[in-house]
Amino acid sequence: MATVVHRLDVDAAPETVFDHVVDLRTEPVWNPAAHRVDLLTGDPVAVGSRFRGTWRGLGSADAEVVAFDRPRHWRTRLHFRGLEVDLVGDVVPRDGHSHLTLTLDVAARGVLRPLLPVLALGLRVAGLATMRRLGRLLTMPGV
Repeated sequence: MATVVHRLDVDAAPETVFDHVVDLRTEPVWNPAAHRVDLLTGDPVAVGSRFRGTWRGLGSADAEVVAFDRPRHWRTRLHFRGLEVDLVGDVVPRDGHSHLTLTLDVAARGVLRPLLPVLALGLRVAGLATMRRLGRLLTMPGV
């Protein structure tokens, strides 16, 4: 297993940050690796919400929200072919803004297992620009 952590301080309310990031349908707007993500269950997003999406370099995945404590914490499990990802989000109010921590616990099976260190490095590097895009998006009017 590999763990990748991304952090972001953003001038937005915790509820805004939480609602935007827990809903994987928004990910293609701020993550260029996410091609399309659909909600398979009804709104609003909560424990048990399921998604299906496609990410460049990883392929398609099914995802389910398995923990949900708005606006502080959530956990989403993604199942790719040969890869399992636990995405944990934590939002902490801090001096009038929010501190977001996204933790990805990535486990690989089969032929992907020896490639896990390279995959984790790629997620770390790509995550730097992705978090900057997310920060800009969350501070746009109307978000």
